[in-house]
Amino acid sequence: MNLKGCYMRHNVCFFTDAGHFTLGWCKTIWRISMKSQTKKANIVLATTFMAAMPVAAFAAPITDLDNQPWQRSLTTEGGTAEIVDLTGLGGNLENNAPLPTGAVKLQTGSASGSRAEIQLLPDGGFGTVNDLFNSNLSFGYSMYKGGTGAAEPAPSFKMQFYNPEPVQDRDGYMELVFEPYWNQPGSEGASSAVPMGDWIDYSVDITSGLLWSTGGFGTGNSGGGPPLLTLQDWLSTLNSDFGDASLFGISLGLGSNTPDQIGYVDNVRVNAGNYSRTFDFEASSEVPAPASLPLLLIGLLGVAAKRLRRHS
Repeated sequence: MNLKGCYMRHNVCFFTDAGHFTLGWCKTIWRISMKSQTKKANIVLATTFMAAMPVAAFAAPITDLDNQPWQRSLTTEGGTAEIVDLTGLGGNLENNAPLPTGAVKLQTGSASGSRAEIQLLPDGGFGTVNDLFNSNLSFGYSMYKGGTGAAEPAPSFKMQFYNPEPVQDRDGYMELVFEPYWNQPGSEGASSAVPMGDWIDYSVDITSGLLWSTGGFGTGNSGGGPPLLTLQDWLSTLNSDFGDASLFGISLGLGSNTPDQIGYVDNVRVNAGNYSRTFDFEASSEVPAPASLPLLLIGLLGVAAKRLRRHS
């Protein structure tokens, strides 16, 4: 019996066979077949919908900066870091935001020591340099520079390393810092003003992105400037204690010597060893419903598949 040649007329099922019609008894078979096809279509639809969903739907919403995994412990001397709702602010800040509808607002005071930074400290850290520094290592974030203060400072990205038992150097702590003003497209390695008034996406991986060092593992503090090296080049430059150091945290924000600055960050991406996350900062009352939508679709997909197996 070829169901492809089956059709319904007046609630009676017919089969086409060798060019002629035969009155059939396939009403039940038809219904089972159509239910099966409907379930298959639903599964395809759900799968296609999930594949087409924006990154925002799969980003982890963060509404609190006072607990794990994110903290604002690096905010000092009048600096502030808070999650804000961008709705109603207008302009590029709201309309070009990478993820709706919130972001972290960072603001420094007038003192040179004022800082406004947030820090990610996962339990157990990310892993050791020797384990992490490969082609899969990458970080990214979107930032917006406001119109106050000097032209160069903007929200930066920092990596914190620590080796509790260094052999070659007693200083087993170091930070590597990615500054947007050293990484402007076409002017990498030259100090350049950072564009204001719009969202810009930055990324760092093992071979791209220039970072300076706060000193340690056989090198001195470069004070915010050269040498500027990629992560791969730092691995080759620093002593062997660095390979055994743990990347225990990362931070984003405005560090010292960046007075009177305002900036925003969102859409933070981390791929380090087994740690892979995208973070979407949202005001607590504005957590978007799409954040839970993938879980709902996965559940419906499982139910549909189970019923399909039962009737197949």
